[in-house]
Amino acid sequence: MNRGERRRHSFASELLSRLARRVIVPWPVYVEVDLLLRGRGHEHAADALGRALLDGVHSLVGLTDSELKTALDLGAKYAGLGLDLPDLSVMAMSKARRALVLSWDFRHFRAVSPARGRYWPLLVQEHELPAP
Repeated sequence: MNRGERRRHSFASELLSRLARRVIVPWPVYVEVDLLLRGRGHEHAADALGRALLDGVHSLVGLTDSELKTALDLGAKYAGLGLDLPDLSVMAMSKARRALVLSWDFRHFRAVSPARGRYWPLLVQEHELPAP
């Protein structure tokens, strides 16, 4: 989406290809990505993502009631940080499913703690992310 970050886009694409069906995409994340792509004129990419999810390339999943409660509780606990439902849903699913998190939003995923003295288990650390 950002021409200045082509190396990061290539890195993410290769990583997602390798992980394939093991990637779960929360519904709020899918909606956010679709809005960003379409809003920046990338309708074909938005459609390709939707079709890939439909075809089972990655798993599109909804939050359980328990995960939604966790997301809302985290949102209330960390009010003022600018967290949105997509971030909160990833955090809640990671906690409940003991799943790694794939995000470049290191600021939010370092500011919110799943348990005292712990951080979210990030699949990619800041130093592993290619320069834009």
